[in-house]
Amino acid sequence: MRIILQYIVRYREKVLEDNVRRCFPNIRKRELISFKKQVYENLAFILLEGIKGLSFKEKDIILRNPIEPADQIEKYLKNGQSVIAVCPHYNNWEWTVLSTGYTFKNRSVGIYKQINNQYVERYIKKLRAKSSMMLLSTKETRFVADEIPKGKLILLMSDQNPSNISDAIWVKFFNQDIACLHGLEKYALKYNLPVFYFQQERIKPFYYKVHCKLLYEHPQELRPNELTQLFMSEVESTITQNPYPWLWTHKRWKHKKT
Repeated sequence: MRIILQYIVRYREKVLEDNVRRCFPNIRKRELISFKKQVYENLAFILLEGIKGLSFKEKDIILRNPIEPADQIEKYLKNGQSVIAVCPHYNNWEWTVLSTGYTFKNRSVGIYKQINNQYVERYIKKLRAKSSMMLLSTKETRFVADEIPKGKLILLMSDQNPSNISDAIWVKFFNQDIACLHGLEKYALKYNLPVFYFQQERIKPFYYKVHCKLLYEHPQELRPNELTQLFMSEVESTITQNPYPWLWTHKRWKHKKT
């Protein structure tokens, strides 16, 4: 499958190369070739896991992708305190969504960006809904305010490129200006919600672990944009440690700061 993605389909090859050169400007041609190979291998593996994962039940996902330590979040939810969990598109992020829904059953809300392809959109939404997670598109975020008083985990994948640049938050990412989604700051600061960072690690084929880290407990103490910078700095650190599992084929620098 990697051969198909890389050499036949050549899936977003120019986007991949541009992103890599932005983050690692000193990368050599031979290193870039190896880098691309490992990125496509990771994408191919995620596709295979996605197909296999269709047959997985709740116990399978929790076993293969535990969130540790989940009790860090549980102590807030049990007291009726909502929290935010934020993560990048790294490794098999869809399993992170499922594991979050199963681990915090009927107590999680996932905010997602709609996909233009209606068939892919329908498939992804059906897959994510298996875990009892309430799903709200970025066009339905007005309903989030109704859930916050109920003690919910709100899952955000905030490393994507924002479609509405007027609401974007600009921070530094690999020493460059980058536009970020505003949802993390909007909810965390308005409601002073504790924010956790989810970093998924591949242990072996079809087995992961999601490391749960408190990013900041009282966001209202922070300056504007500081929370988003903290998150993107964590993403940068994650990528620096092991770059290949990140979604390099996403047009991350689509906008320029004016």
